[in-house]
Amino acid sequence: MNFEPHSSRGDGEPFPGARWLRGKSAKEIFERLLAAKELELGARVAARLESRAVLLDPERTLMRSIAHIARRARVYEGDPPLEEFLQDGVDRGIDDLIEEDVEAERSQTPIADETRYQAVCAVLGSQASDARRICVVLNTQADELRHAAFAVLVQRKTLDEHARATSISRERTRELVRESLRRLSRAFGRTIDPTDYGL
Repeated sequence: MNFEPHSSRGDGEPFPGARWLRGKSAKEIFERLLAAKELELGARVAARLESRAVLLDPERTLMRSIAHIARRARVYEGDPPLEEFLQDGVDRGIDDLIEEDVEAERSQTPIADETRYQAVCAVLGSQASDARRICVVLNTQADELRHAAFAVLVQRKTLDEHARATSISRERTRELVRESLRRLSRAFGRTIDPTDYGL
C-alpha cells in the first residue's frame, strides 16, 4: 500500500512535508499533523498494526505516533525521505505503547481510561480489565507466534487462510495458536479451551 501524498512537496517548501512538519512547537506541529488528511496517518497506523500483527487501539496508537513525529519534526530536514520518517514515527508509537502496557501490567497499575482499550474489547469481546493483559501476552510473543495468533484469534482467519498467506503449514499454525492460548491461560490463571476456537 502506497501512502505517499499526491503532492508531497508544496511550492517553496524546503523539503517534502515541510508544510506539516514545521512549527514553533511540538504542540503546533502535532495539531497540524492531526488535521493533515493528505498524510493518511490513521491509515498508516492501521496498516502498520496489521503488518506487525500488534493488538493495540488504533486511535490510541495514532495519537502516540503523531506525538513522536511532532517531537522529531523540529530537527527533520528531509532526510530520511518523508515516507520513511513517518513510518518510523508510527513504529516508535507502537513500541512505546507495548512497553507502556507491559510496565503497567507488571506494576498492576489500574486502568485509568478504559476507552484506550475500547477497540480491543470490541475485537475480542473482552472486558477492559482483561484487554491490557491480553495485549501484553500477544504483543510480546516472538514474530511467528504473534502473527499466527493475530491472524486466527484477532482477524478470525482460518488455519488454512493463514497457512496459505505464509510459508508455514496448517498444523504448524494450529500449534502456534494453541501455544498462544496456553500463554493466555497462564496469564489469567484459568484454562482456555482450544476447541472453543476450533483448534
